[in-house]
Parts: sequence; structure tokens; C-alpha cells
Amino acid sequence: MKKLLLTLMFVSYLNVNAQTPIQEFNFDGTLNNTSNTTSFIGANNFVADRTGLVKGAQRLTNKAMEAVVDDLPQGNSPRSVSVWVKLNDIASANYIWGYGTAYNAQYCGLLQQGTTSSSSDLSLAGWGASNDVIVSVPLAKDIWYNYTITYDGKVSKIYRNGELLKSEEGITRSTKGNIFRLGEINTTVGINADIDDLKIYNIALTGEQVTTLYNNSKSVVNMVAVAEPTAEKTVKKTTVKAKTVAKVAPSAIIKTSDINDVAKNVEVFSQGQKIYGSNNNTTSISDLPEGTYLLKITNTPLKKITSN
Repeated sequence: MKKLLLTLMFVSYLNVNAQTPIQEFNFDGTLNNTSNTTSFIGANNFVADRTGLVKGAQRLTNKAMEAVVDDLPQGNSPRSVSVWVKLNDIASANYIWGYGTAYNAQYCGLLQQGTTSSSSDLSLAGWGASNDVIVSVPLAKDIWYNYTITYDGKVSKIYRNGELLKSEEGITRSTKGNIFRLGEINTTVGINADIDDLKIYNIALTGEQVTTLYNNSKSVVNMVAVAEPTAEKTVKKTTVKAKTVAKVAPSAIIKTSDINDVAKNVEVFSQGQKIYGSNNNTTSISDLPEGTYLLKITNTPLKKITSN
């Protein structure tokens, strides 16, 4: 019994540590990695991330950043790379990340081809057409996507938002290089996107681990987006003057003045954009499209009392 328990504990330990990245950059007001051992080089341009956090992501507009990362997986060794990306322009190619040399099978990188339609080719590039894994995916600008690639020494996989897009076996990689680049392929710059939460692993994450990583990194509050059917039947579609309203309807977001009898500011964000705030505090939940939202509540500063 003790032996079985120790075995289960050991397996659990390996599973937990297998999901620990060797490098992590969260771009929360800094270009350093989370352990402060290395940093991206370049002029920073911090913007709001997918949750609305101010200076929580890095915007790259026709410029690239580089970091010397000595422990990047080399040769044919296993690896996984996860990153959140919001493409601000999809008409031109976006070279999301990459490292290695411009020689047959010695490169490893991810790029989204430019498009004028609603779909685009996503490529896990290895330098040389036979070394690339390419899949066509629906694509829209100004939307946050989580891209993850894995390679176990034999099988290459591409995931988006925790779902497997393509798996290809038989590609042998010979990656060489310790300069990790954002916004360029080899030395060619091309990107117009916001980048956030870059994680690099020296193991191939399983499909379950990729899905868990995505779900744990969404970091949003799942709000009620559609009113209950019974509520919809009772709500009258008539215009009511503001001065005659005594209470907020059950299907409306609570006014800032009604929360715990303390003046508060209520804001709702979707994909990093504020869709509800101080300019309109009586928006109906039933008017919001189905999805996930970030709810932010802050106390309104009290007015100071001064003497004459």
C-alpha cells in the first residue's frame, strides 16, 4: 500500500513539474522573465492585456524584440511554446516568434500568414517546406488567441485556445540557436500584434496539459450573458423614463450606487476592451452577446472636506 502511494505521489510530482516552464515572460510592466534572469531587448510599448490589465501586454508594430535564452531546446529535443496574441492587422504576415538559424530544419518558429478573407494559414516553421506544419484556420483581428506548439522528437502539434489544430509525424528538427525573437522570422521583421504570457518548456505538453494551461490562463469572470427565459417573458419592451425607475430590473447590471450602499465604480471588459463603465451604468445583461467577461469593481474616492 505504501509503495503504491509513493508511486502515485511520484507520478503526481512529475505531472505538476512537467508543466513548469523553463522560461516565462508575462510582460506585466517589464520585459524581464519572471525569474529576472534575462530580458527582451528593444523599446517597450506596454498596452492593456486580454483581461484589461493596464500595461499587461507588449505591442509590436513593425518592430521586433530579441532575448538571449541559453536553455532553449536544441536539436531534436522536445519542446512546447505557448503565447497569447492579438493580431491588430491580418492583411500582412505576422511573424509571432522564432529561434534558430536560416538553414534546413535548424529553425523553429510560428507565423500567421496574411489574408484578405476570414481564414489564414498558420505555420510551425522549420525552414524548408518539408519541415513546416501548416494549417488553415479562421482568423479575425483584435481577438486574443492562445497559440501553443508541442514537439516530442517525432510528432509536431499546433493548438489554438486549447484545441488541437494539426498533428504531423515524421519531421526531424535540428534547431540551433539561443536568440529568441518576437516579431521576426530569422532577421526579417513583420508583425502588428499584442503579445502576452510567453511560456517556453523543455518537454512536450500533452493535449490535456495544453487545454488546462489555456483554461487557467483565460483569467476572466464568467458572467451571465443571456437572461433567463422566464425573465425575458416578463420584461416589457417599452421605454421608461429614468425619473420613474425606482429599482434596477433583475436583468440589469447593478448600478454603482446600489452595491453595499457604498459608491463604487463598475466596469466590464471583453477581449481587453471596456464595454461597460462610468458613462452607462444601466446596461442590461440581456443586451450583451454570449461570451466571457471581466468584471472590475473599485471604490469611488470620497470627497475631501476642507475648511474655509
